[in-house]
Amino acid sequence: MIEERLTRLASLRGDPAKGIPVSAWSTNLDDLDRDLLLRAAIHVTRTLMIPEWESKRAEDRRPQLALEAAESWLATKSPDAIANAKLTAKECTAARNETFGTDHRIPEAARACAWAVGAKDNAHIWDGLQSIEEDLLARIALVAEYHRVPEVRKSILAALRTVLAPTNTAAAPTSSGPVPYAASGHFEVGQQLTHPKFGNLVVTASVDKTIDVQLDDGTTKRLAQKPK
Repeated sequence: MIEERLTRLASLRGDPAKGIPVSAWSTNLDDLDRDLLLRAAIHVTRTLMIPEWESKRAEDRRPQLALEAAESWLATKSPDAIANAKLTAKECTAARNETFGTDHRIPEAARACAWAVGAKDNAHIWDGLQSIEEDLLARIALVAEYHRVPEVRKSILAALRTVLAPTNTAAAPTSSGPVPYAASGHFEVGQQLTHPKFGNLVVTASVDKTIDVQLDDGTTKRLAQKPK
């Protein structure tokens, strides 16, 4: 059931600058457990957005704190956790305003997760996912690598799948540390790698025979991998 929905989302044609609308996310996923959806949104944001933020603003943890606050609420459901989440959301608003026009969608996505704490519907989650797709599309437009547009939603759906359909990622590495890159290996979105030439890498997209990775300086590379 989840796989059918994710496949349907992958096939949708979205706006080249903004991706698919929030209505597409809600139509396909809105009936899922709200806590599970929030966990998935946190995972997608942390996997696809935070590395870019950390590469440029290592000392500024406002988006990370918003995600951690949302996770704290999921664990406790306490009034204090709600209050803390709302506070971190306000901090993300400040971060968004400070970076508007460059990286503002990163704190925007983290803020959406914090705002989703205790919400009566999933509207903030859908807004966050749209911000993520829009940000990834903007990065592609910046370097004019438009052939990579189809990979954007695939990377989002791969990260969603990790939480919404965990049985499909049972073969993923369990080690939390980086592993050496090899073209004969197969890697998952979010996995940390080490490369003899490029140093530390984070996998941002994994499609068939290739992976996209982000370097410590924020640049991206495409590397070969062995298909599953």
